[in-house]
Amino acid sequence: MSHVRSHRAWIGGAAAVAAVAGGLLASPAHALQGTPADQAAHSHTARIVIGNAERACTGTLVAPQWVLSAASCFADATGTVQAGAPKTATTVTVGRTDLTQASPGAAARTAVRLVPHPERDLVMVKLDTGIANLKPAVLATTPAGADEAVRAAGFGRTKTAWVPDRLHTASFTAAANGSADIALTASGDGAVCQGDAGGPVLREKNGTQELLAVISRSWQGGCLGTPATETRTGAVATRVDDVRPWIASTSYAVPGDLTGDGKPDLVAVDDAGKLRLYPGTGTGGIVAPTIIGTGGWAGASVTHRGDWNGDGMEDVVARVGNEVRVYPNLGGGTLGAPVKIAGSLPANAQVVAIGDTNRDGKPDLVVKHSNRIFLYPGVVGADAAVGAPVEIGNGGWDVMDLSALGDANKDGRPDLLARDTRDGVLWAYLGQPDGKTFGDRNEFGRAYTVTSRPLIAGAADADLDGTADMWATAGDGTLKFYRGGTDIHGPVDGPSIQVGNSGWGAVKSIS
Repeated sequence: MSHVRSHRAWIGGAAAVAAVAGGLLASPAHALQGTPADQAAHSHTARIVIGNAERACTGTLVAPQWVLSAASCFADATGTVQAGAPKTATTVTVGRTDLTQASPGAAARTAVRLVPHPERDLVMVKLDTGIANLKPAVLATTPAGADEAVRAAGFGRTKTAWVPDRLHTASFTAAANGSADIALTASGDGAVCQGDAGGPVLREKNGTQELLAVISRSWQGGCLGTPATETRTGAVATRVDDVRPWIASTSYAVPGDLTGDGKPDLVAVDDAGKLRLYPGTGTGGIVAPTIIGTGGWAGASVTHRGDWNGDGMEDVVARVGNEVRVYPNLGGGTLGAPVKIAGSLPANAQVVAIGDTNRDGKPDLVVKHSNRIFLYPGVVGADAAVGAPVEIGNGGWDVMDLSALGDANKDGRPDLLARDTRDGVLWAYLGQPDGKTFGDRNEFGRAYTVTSRPLIAGAADADLDGTADMWATAGDGTLKFYRGGTDIHGPVDGPSIQVGNSGWGAVKSIS
C-alpha cells in the first residue's frame, strides 16, 4: 500500500487542500504500497474510477447497493461534495483484488448517487444495481484501542507503479484520541499513496474482520511521484464505529421502493394484462407509469415488499396460475426472469409480500386461500425461497382483501391490512413479537366498499412522514391517497387527496 492522499495533505503539520497532482500535496486518489491482498479476505473492497480515469479511489461494500469511501474523492475545486448524482460518470468495481483477472461474484457498477457525511470525510456511494453474492464488510462497534494493530487496503500507487492492477495491503498501528480521526503509523515499509483514499482500515476481532475506519489523508512518503525528501509515512483515517446509524439509515431499502430513489411506488395490472410501475413522488402522489410486464399478468396476484435475492433492491412477487414467483428487480424496477418459490396453489389465491415479520433479514409472505391464511417464511440465503407454510388464520378469510400495510404502529414489525368486502370496514392486524402471528384486529377505517373504493393497497410510507399510508381507486375512476394517522386505539386511515385522474376503473389490481 502506499500512503493514501486524499483531498488534503499535511504540510508543516497543517492540513492543506491539494493543488498540484503528483506534487507534495496529496490529491484524492492513489494506492497503498505493500503486499498483494488476499481475494477471500478483501472481496468487499472496491476500486472507484471517476471519469476517464481522471481520479481513482478505493472503497468498501457496506450494503448490497452501497460503497463507503472518502468524501474528498468526489470534492470539486472548492472542496465541496454535492449530494446526488455524481457530476462525472463513476465506475465502481467490487470483488476483484486483481483487476486483470475475472473473479467469482465480482461486478462493475455505475455510481448513481452520493450521500456525503455532514461533518466527516465520508461518503456513501449508491450503485445502479445491488450485488447479491458478495458479503458486505462488518462495521466495527468500538473505536480503535491504544496502539492497536490494523491493516489497511487500497488500489493506489505503490513505490514502483503509477496505476497498479492489484489491491495492496499493509500493516499499521492505530492511535485514537476520541475524535473522528485515527492516526496510522506504518509498522513496516508500508505507506498510503494516491488512490488509497477511501480504502478500508481493518481489525481482527474474535475471528471476524471489522471495518474500523476509512483512509482519509497521508504524507505519501515513499510513494511513486513523491519527492525523495518526503520520508514521512504517517496517515489519518476517519473512524466509522460511531456513525453506524448514519450508514445504516443511508443504505436502508425503503419498503415499497422499486425504482431505487427512496420513495414507495405503486404497481398495477391493467385491463390488457400489462404490469405498470407508477413511481412515487414521496408526497403520496405518483408520476406517469412505465410498462415492466408486457403481458400475461391478467388474473395474477401481484405484490412487492422486500429484497428476495440480497442485491439491495425490492423485488416483485406474484401468484401466476398456481405458482408463486419472485421477479428480481434488475434496477429501476426492470424485472428479470422469474424464480418459482411455491406451487400447487388455487388460481384465486391472494399473495401479500408482508415484509420481514421475524426479523431474520429475509422477507416473508402471507397467502390467502381456502378461507384461511398462511405465513410462508422467507429462507435466509442469497436465493429467493420460502419455507413450509404455517396456518395463521383458520376461517373467515374468503371475504377479506389483504394488503401490506407497512409498520402502522411504529414498533418495527410489518402489519397486515384487511378489507371486509361485505361492509367495507378496514382492519389492521398488528405484527406480533414472535414474528409468526398477527394480533387482534383494530378498526382502521370505514366505508371502503367495493363499489366506492374498488381496489385498495397499502402504500408503506408513501409521503415519507413516518406513518403507514394507503392508496385506493374510487368509483369515479380516480386514484386516492390516504395519509395514515393514529388515534387512541392505534393506527387509522387519514385524510385523502386525489393523485390519479380518470382511467383507474379499468385497472384490475394495485399493490
